[in-house]
Amino acid sequence: MASARNRPPIDPALGLDLVATRTLQGTPASVTVVIPAHNEQDTITEVVAEARRGLSLLGVPGKVIVCASDCTDDTAKLAADAGALVVPAPRGKGAAVSMGVAAADGEIICLIDGDMRYFGTRPLVTILAEPILHGTADATISDLYWRPLYPQLWLYGFFAPLAGALFPELLAKAGSTPWSGQRAAIRKLWPDALPAGFTVDLELLFHWNQHATRLRPVLADDWVNPQRPKPGLMEQEFKLIIRHALKQGRIRPGSQQALHRWFDSIHHMMATYRPDEDDPAEFEHQLLAHSLAELHRQADWQPQQRRARRDDSYGRTP
Repeated sequence: MASARNRPPIDPALGLDLVATRTLQGTPASVTVVIPAHNEQDTITEVVAEARRGLSLLGVPGKVIVCASDCTDDTAKLAADAGALVVPAPRGKGAAVSMGVAAADGEIICLIDGDMRYFGTRPLVTILAEPILHGTADATISDLYWRPLYPQLWLYGFFAPLAGALFPELLAKAGSTPWSGQRAAIRKLWPDALPAGFTVDLELLFHWNQHATRLRPVLADDWVNPQRPKPGLMEQEFKLIIRHALKQGRIRPGSQQALHRWFDSIHHMMATYRPDEDDPAEFEHQLLAHSLAELHRQADWQPQQRRARRDDSYGRTP
């Protein structure tokens, strides 16, 4: 093992062009707020009003589009009465997002869920779009203050260990709520094709990870939305991550079986949580430890070159 004395120095400013002026450029831009909504008559008036207030605080041209996704209640009428442009959309969140993005004419597109009640003093639209308008980001995702436990189980047991192993650069960009549907980006970062269902948020995250120059989380305040079961969603998201990992060469073809064994193990442990018996913080820590241990135990998923480097380092003589 090399001593610190023998290691070559690393220039702390390596690759940086150090200048005494601001290099980032902010530009005024129009903002379109897209709100996918399926039967959200209880919240849509408030969500539209908050979106319009957010645009007003930004002081830029903008509009609010509500994508009425196969609605059978008064969502569309209430949205129009509140001042939104209503666009009919098929069933499915991703399908509604796609319709909204296609109808948007803003240079920045901001996505807000139709069932989201946000209690911060400044609207979500404002805090999501401001960094883009100021030039400090080209895509943002809300880092939401926690409420329900389930997303934390998703983060500690599923997303953080898997993305940390396959896409470690993504963790700092996504914040603690990478699943959040509250996000914004410049127009060119919105892909033409998106999945029709609830995996749309994760698909956007991985697309922006590849194509955004500055994807950044923004701190958000207290919130609440209905907790609706989405059976099978985590497995769909797992398959989405594996698909991206294979496409980008992060794992070897044929290694999915080991990762499926890992997924089954952590899914089983998540299902053992009992609200009346388990301490949430302690359970999260145990889940994270279990997930990481299982991921390392299922070593067959690792890329061949990574395993080779690991094996070589273990066999090296100090």
